[in-house]
Amino acid sequence: MVTTEQKLLAIAAHIAWVVGGIGLIVVPLIVYVVRKNDPFVAHHAKQALVAQLTMFVMSSLVSLLMMILIGFLLLPALALLWIGFFVAAVMAVVRAADSRLFYYPFIQPFVDRL
Repeated sequence: MVTTEQKLLAIAAHIAWVVGGIGLIVVPLIVYVVRKNDPFVAHHAKQALVAQLTMFVMSSLVSLLMMILIGFLLLPALALLWIGFFVAAVMAVVRAADSRLFYYPFIQPFVDRL
Protein backbone atom coordinates (compact mmCIF):
# COMPACT_ATOMS: atom_id res chain seq x y z
CA MET A 1 0.00 0.00 0.00
CA VAL A 2 1.27 3.46 -0.92
CA THR A 3 1.28 5.99 1.90
CA THR A 4 0.31 9.64 1.67
CA GLU A 5 3.95 10.65 2.18
CA GLN A 6 5.00 8.53 -0.80
CA LYS A 7 2.29 10.09 -2.95
CA LEU A 8 3.31 13.62 -1.93
CA LEU A 9 6.98 12.98 -2.69
CA ALA A 10 6.09 11.53 -6.10
CA ILE A 11 3.84 14.50 -6.86
CA ALA A 12 6.55 16.94 -5.72
CA ALA A 13 9.00 15.37 -8.15
CA HIS A 14 6.58 15.79 -11.05
CA ILE A 15 5.58 19.39 -10.35
CA ALA A 16 9.08 20.69 -9.65
CA TRP A 17 9.03 22.44 -13.04
CA VAL A 18 6.63 24.95 -11.46
CA VAL A 19 9.52 26.14 -9.28
CA GLY A 20 11.57 26.75 -12.39
CA GLY A 21 15.27 27.43 -12.60
CA ILE A 22 17.48 25.00 -10.77
CA GLY A 23 14.48 23.52 -8.91
CA LEU A 24 13.51 21.89 -12.17
CA ILE A 25 16.27 19.32 -11.74
CA VAL A 26 17.19 19.55 -8.06
CA VAL A 27 13.80 18.62 -6.58
CA PRO A 28 13.36 15.27 -8.38
CA LEU A 29 17.06 14.51 -7.83
CA ILE A 30 16.76 15.09 -4.09
CA VAL A 31 13.56 13.02 -3.92
CA TYR A 32 15.29 10.19 -5.81
CA VAL A 33 18.45 10.24 -3.68
CA VAL A 34 16.54 10.40 -0.40
CA ARG A 35 13.99 7.70 -1.28
CA LYS A 36 15.74 5.46 -3.84
CA ASN A 37 14.97 2.39 -1.73
CA ASP A 38 11.24 3.09 -2.07
CA PRO A 39 10.20 1.62 -5.46
CA PHE A 40 7.12 3.85 -5.93
CA VAL A 41 8.82 7.14 -5.10
CA ALA A 42 12.05 6.22 -6.92
CA HIS A 43 10.13 5.33 -10.08
CA HIS A 44 8.27 8.63 -10.14
CA ALA A 45 11.38 10.64 -9.25
CA LYS A 46 13.42 9.00 -12.04
CA GLN A 47 10.67 9.58 -14.59
CA ALA A 48 10.32 13.23 -13.56
CA LEU A 49 14.09 13.82 -13.43
CA VAL A 50 14.72 12.49 -16.93
CA ALA A 51 11.68 14.27 -18.40
CA GLN A 52 12.56 17.60 -16.83
CA LEU A 53 16.24 17.26 -17.71
CA THR A 54 15.27 16.50 -21.31
CA MET A 55 13.10 19.61 -21.51
CA PHE A 56 15.84 21.71 -19.91
CA VAL A 57 18.42 20.49 -22.46
CA MET A 58 16.03 21.00 -25.39
CA SER A 59 15.16 24.53 -24.24
CA SER A 60 18.81 25.41 -23.69
CA LEU A 61 19.76 24.08 -27.11
CA VAL A 62 17.05 26.11 -28.84
CA SER A 63 18.09 29.20 -26.84
CA LEU A 64 21.68 28.79 -27.99
CA LEU A 65 20.59 28.28 -31.59
CA MET A 66 18.55 31.47 -31.41
CA MET A 67 21.83 33.37 -31.23
CA ILE A 68 22.49 32.34 -34.82
CA LEU A 69 18.82 32.76 -35.79
CA ILE A 70 18.21 29.06 -36.47
CA GLY A 71 16.50 28.64 -33.10
CA PHE A 72 13.60 30.86 -34.11
CA LEU A 73 12.56 28.16 -36.58
CA LEU A 74 12.53 25.62 -33.74
CA LEU A 75 10.35 27.67 -31.37
CA PRO A 76 7.04 26.18 -32.58
CA ALA A 77 8.40 22.65 -32.11
CA LEU A 78 9.70 23.55 -28.65
CA ALA A 79 6.32 25.05 -27.75
CA LEU A 80 4.60 21.81 -28.76
CA LEU A 81 7.09 19.81 -26.69
CA TRP A 82 6.40 22.00 -23.64
CA ILE A 83 2.64 21.57 -24.09
CA GLY A 84 3.11 17.80 -24.33
CA PHE A 85 5.36 17.85 -21.27
CA PHE A 86 2.79 19.86 -19.31
CA VAL A 87 0.01 17.41 -20.20
CA ALA A 88 2.22 14.42 -19.34
CA ALA A 89 3.22 16.01 -16.00
CA VAL A 90 -0.42 16.56 -15.07
CA MET A 91 -1.18 12.95 -15.99
CA ALA A 92 1.80 11.82 -13.86
CA VAL A 93 0.53 13.79 -10.86
CA VAL A 94 -2.92 12.23 -11.22
CA ARG A 95 -1.44 8.74 -11.48
CA ALA A 96 0.83 9.34 -8.48
CA ALA A 97 -2.16 10.55 -6.46
CA ASP A 98 -3.98 7.34 -7.44
CA SER A 99 -0.99 5.20 -6.33
CA ARG A 100 -0.24 4.13 -9.91
CA LEU A 101 3.00 4.26 -11.88
CA PHE A 102 3.43 6.62 -14.82
CA TYR A 103 5.81 6.39 -17.77
CA TYR A 104 6.61 9.57 -19.72
CA PRO A 105 6.48 8.89 -23.47
CA PHE A 106 9.73 8.54 -25.45
CA ILE A 107 12.18 8.69 -22.52
CA GLN A 108 12.06 5.15 -21.12
CA PRO A 109 15.46 4.06 -22.53
CA PHE A 110 17.10 6.95 -20.66
CA VAL A 111 15.19 6.20 -17.44
CA ASP A 112 16.26 2.56 -17.55
CA ARG A 113 19.93 3.63 -17.48
CA LEU A 114 19.56 5.25 -14.06
